[in-house]
Amino acid sequence: MLSADLPEEIVEEISMRLPVKSLLRCKSVAKSWYAQITNPSFITRQFEWSDSITKNRRHQLIFRLHNASLKPCISLISDLEPIDIEVPFPEKDVEYIFVYGQCNGIFCLYGVYGGDKAGEASLILWNPGTKEVKVLPASQNQPRDMVYIIYGFGIDPITNDYKVVRFGNLAFEGREQPPVEVYNLSTGSWRTIDSVVPAFRLCYPRCRAYLNGFYHWLTEDNNDKAILFFDFGNEVFGKIQLPPEIDQSYESNVAVVDEKLACAATYKMTNCRYEIWVMNEYGVESSWSKKFVIGPNPEFGSFLGFWGDDEILVENEGHLVSYNIKNQKIQRLEIHGVPKLFKVFDYLESLVSLKS
Repeated sequence: MLSADLPEEIVEEISMRLPVKSLLRCKSVAKSWYAQITNPSFITRQFEWSDSITKNRRHQLIFRLHNASLKPCISLISDLEPIDIEVPFPEKDVEYIFVYGQCNGIFCLYGVYGGDKAGEASLILWNPGTKEVKVLPASQNQPRDMVYIIYGFGIDPITNDYKVVRFGNLAFEGREQPPVEVYNLSTGSWRTIDSVVPAFRLCYPRCRAYLNGFYHWLTEDNNDKAILFFDFGNEVFGKIQLPPEIDQSYESNVAVVDEKLACAATYKMTNCRYEIWVMNEYGVESSWSKKFVIGPNPEFGSFLGFWGDDEILVENEGHLVSYNIKNQKIQRLEIHGVPKLFKVFDYLESLVSLKS
């Protein structure tokens, strides 16, 4: 066997460069291969290596969400034709999917069922690369009202444990506020934390972003928009003000650009125009700077996110559109859905296990 003739370090370096699907097949070759491929250190190194060589052109996982007549769909797209992926919930009759972000190839999804299971729901973690699904337990402390509960998902950079945070929407006055809870993948359970959520009136469900141990939501309070964040390491909340130059009467979104927190302002006039602001030093509001002004263009609609360093994805009347900032080339991708119900995520396969 090849591995018997090579030093262990060389075998690991070769294995690290294999795609996830090939590594999953290799797990059954020998006990030593299984041990290496399932080793947390190897999983981290393999993901970091893949991340380093694909930063400018990732796959995109497209969630075409629900409306009254269409079931939710999930598609994977790169430079090739899109591939539809099976919806990963334990019950197949899913009518609604809410996407609470992704981290290191893991997605946090909430599915609401129809048919015989109408009214029931599941909160899951899902690794599309390994096809693992982890159904999270219910909590006795949180109501089952989807509008009332807000979720975030990410990794604790101190412990390398994956976490889900959930808390009440403070806009619902007159109702007792449930405690803030955190789910740890390592323990498979929820726990209550003593953390204060800064006041807000409205949380925009489509405007979320995860970056380096922090989850971000766009919120509004007394017509003043701000970014609410949760620090997974220290398990505390905070607020970041938007750039003062942004006209808050227009649509805004939270994004990540070149590993920096960003805000995309959409100015909808005859044609849409985008302003992209980046926070050059995380948490320092004075470091906001305008990185791009894009458009106006009649092909633009809702801003969805970046694809690499110089391309954005937008939705226009139910079509997914890519726009190259450098050469100004527009391309309608073969993905169709319901207007304003797209969610797009950079996607990189990982070997991360969901077994607690």
